[in-house]
Amino acid sequence: MLIQRSIPIVLEKSEDLLKTVEEFNRYQKSISEICFNFGQPRNALALHKEVYKSRPSCLGAQMKSSAIRLVASAYVSAKSNKKPAERPFVFRKKKALFLIGKRGRDASFSKDGKMSIWTVGGRKKLGFRIPEAFQKDFSDAKIVDSVNIGVDKKGSLCITLEALDPKSITPVGIDIGIRNVLVASTKEKTLRISGKPLIEKRKRTRKTRARIQSKKSSKKELGRDTRSVRRVLKSLSRKQKNFTKTFCNEAAARLCKWAPKDSVLILEELKIRKVSKKEHVRKGTRRKLNRFCYDLLIKGVINRAQRDGIGIEFANPAYTSQTCNACGLLGDRIGSKFFCPNCSHRDCADRNASLNVLSRFTVLRGGAHQSMCAEDQPTGMVKPLPLGRDY
Repeated sequence: MLIQRSIPIVLEKSEDLLKTVEEFNRYQKSISEICFNFGQPRNALALHKEVYKSRPSCLGAQMKSSAIRLVASAYVSAKSNKKPAERPFVFRKKKALFLIGKRGRDASFSKDGKMSIWTVGGRKKLGFRIPEAFQKDFSDAKIVDSVNIGVDKKGSLCITLEALDPKSITPVGIDIGIRNVLVASTKEKTLRISGKPLIEKRKRTRKTRARIQSKKSSKKELGRDTRSVRRVLKSLSRKQKNFTKTFCNEAAARLCKWAPKDSVLILEELKIRKVSKKEHVRKGTRRKLNRFCYDLLIKGVINRAQRDGIGIEFANPAYTSQTCNACGLLGDRIGSKFFCPNCSHRDCADRNASLNVLSRFTVLRGGAHQSMCAEDQPTGMVKPLPLGRDY
């Protein structure tokens, strides 16, 4: 099985490379309004016919074509995300796409350990550096597709790796939460990854942001320039975003290293929506729900599992936190503890939920009849009643 990944790369400083990136960005801006077409964006082929000859540039033919495709795809992505463009895109981030391998000839890796790359000043051989954590992926790459370079010499290298096909034999139930980001359980052992570092980091960032925003408001009232304060706020937001992404990727890597060989990870298929301020929800609860990094965590787990040859499945999370894993009846969850009044079973609430996810997948695996599947009951799901109660 072949999978695509992006790894960071840093190139040697070059004025010609910088000019190439700036020219690539200038060409994108010049054709963006034509692609917008008064709210009816053109596709890549129509845009190519419209601007390829009429819009001059010192870029090579292949790089011009790449710029045209990227501009057209930006409008397509906006429409597919249900946020169609209301005005032409500006393309503030200055980056250039260089194709490598069979698809392109903009760049290549030479035997002397350097990258041969096309620039407006001619072909250049530049040294490059790949972080140690990604060197194995680079050496194991079957195909190197492209490299995206910015004005800061940093970029991302798109590579294709060969991964093992998952056998999906041993199931691992996973409960996802805020206090404990991941609780994974098999029938023999349990892994718990605490979300305390992420919670503390967000708390410190929130206090710092509040202090800086107060300073910004006071400056604004006095009529003073607030650009420096806005710059600090953007930097703070960027650092928080990077920390969250790194935390989720590290949690996913730890989970996949812990998982047994030939396992399948059963994740909860949660549907989390943003809570509006108009709803009667406590401020702290609303903040926790809106900042819950479920999508980012799931994406990290899926990417890591594909690379390590581990299967991924999803289960319905309904009542997994309230059902007793020992007897299957409803119990009482108080904070991080779970107690079943029917069979006197006590356990960690998150571990109990992960075992319920595991049991639900195990029961339904192997072609269970749809009418017997609790997950497929359409509406009005009947809650299990405690023992001794009349039906």
